[in-house]
Order: sequence, then C-alpha cells, then structure tokens
Amino acid sequence: MTKQFALEFPRNEHGWVKFPSDVGLRKELFFPDEVGKHPAKLNLHLQLAMIDYVSEPGQVLLDPTSGTGSLLVGALKGRRVILLEIEEGYHKLQQQAMHNLHEVDPTTQNMVTLIHGDCRFVLPIICDHIMFSPPYAGAMNIKKVRTKREDAPDKFLVEMDRQMLEYSKSQRNLSKLSTFLYGKAMEKIYKLCFESLRPGGTLTIVIKDRIESGERLYLSKWVSKVCHRIGFEDYAWFKWECMGNAFTKIARSQGKETVDDEDIIIYRRPL
Repeated sequence: MTKQFALEFPRNEHGWVKFPSDVGLRKELFFPDEVGKHPAKLNLHLQLAMIDYVSEPGQVLLDPTSGTGSLLVGALKGRRVILLEIEEGYHKLQQQAMHNLHEVDPTTQNMVTLIHGDCRFVLPIICDHIMFSPPYAGAMNIKKVRTKREDAPDKFLVEMDRQMLEYSKSQRNLSKLSTFLYGKAMEKIYKLCFESLRPGGTLTIVIKDRIESGERLYLSKWVSKVCHRIGFEDYAWFKWECMGNAFTKIARSQGKETVDDEDIIIYRRPL
C-alpha cells in the first residue's frame, strides 16, 4: 500500500488523527445553510481524506445512508458519486447542495446521482468504493420536542429534537429500530454493500462506540465480525480524535464517561 492516510494532519499521543473543525470549510463550499445545523454530519476533512486514500479520479463512490450528503465533495475530486437517502428532508437538502455544486463547478454535471429510497431495496448498485457512517439503533426514535433543560441552557437539545422530528419521518428509518432489528437490518446492508462492490473495491465505515448504562459498547467489534462473515477482508483501521458534539460535552461536564475517538474501518472485497 503506497498511500498514507491523512498525512497532512497531526496525531495525538494515541496516534489518532486530529482533524480540525470543518465549519469554515463547509461554509466555503456548496452546502445549504441548514446542513450546518445538523449534529451528526461527517467531518469534511475526514471525508476528503477517506476519498483520497481509497479511490482514484473517475471511480464511483456510494453512500447508502447519506444524510446531509458529505460525500458530494467527491465530485470536486473527479469521482462519480451516488447518494442513497430514505428521508425526504435530507434528499431535498442534497438536491439543493447538488444544484449549488453544479453552479460552483460546472464540470461536475452528470457526476452525481441522488436516489430517494431505502438502500435495502435499492442495492446492489455496482460501484468501486462505498463509504458511510451508519446510523445508531434508536437514535432518532423521538416523539416530541423536549423543553429547555438546565444542562443545556442554550436550547441546543430543543433544536436537535426539532431536527430529529423533521428528518426522521420514514417508519423504515434505521435509527428507529430496536437494537435487535437494527442488527438484522445492518447485516443485510453490509451484504448488499459486498454485492455492490467490484472485486478489490473497499467499504469504509466510520463508527463511534457508545456508552450505555455506564459501559462502553464496542460497536466496531460487532461490525468487524459481521463484515468478516460476509466475506470482506481487512484493509486498514484508523482512529481520529472526535471529542463529540454538544451532547458529549454535556455528559463530560457532568463527569460521565465519554467516547473521545471514532473508528475509521476499511474493508475490501477480495480480488
């Protein structure tokens, strides 16, 4: 392997990559303002590093649960991009972003495909590389907007609840499933990813462990077991220093255990 991952960025004492905030970069690009308010979008510096590491210009990149559409930056690097999204709200944001992208760089015309639908019904789609950050079980299973809380005086939680309700209307949204049903659904998606990839193609998964009942759940271990069973082989594994969003900061201020790293796991479909 000749490429180095995110070589231009520093590492901390654990060897985790330290990507800077992408707020300024996102504002400079083509994304609608509403995208900047979303709490769980992928860091664009990380996204670009992933694209550079696994792919080459002219190749096809796919995100099966694409949310706000961070992978669109791949078109600026000469990659063809396919985004699948189940939620109409996110799909509309992606349409706005694609329109802006074409205005910023007309050479990206015909390089982006947006599909509004459940990836479990749309895949397989032949592509060279797949990269995504899977949703979490139960993360969007919210019924109402909560009121202002003492531990979040800036109304952050109220705004996050509003966004969750707005962008999780589909009953088939993976984030609404129980842990058991979510696991079954994700196994199916990883299998469809395997079927979509050309031999030698890669699957890049960005995933963060969770804290439940004071215990750390190593989600990456489950992902690794499932992907190996399907037939993927290991390609690379990195971590980046991800101190989290406002939810994590609130927990940290309360003295609770937090997860401060995020896994970047890359598998390959054998040749």
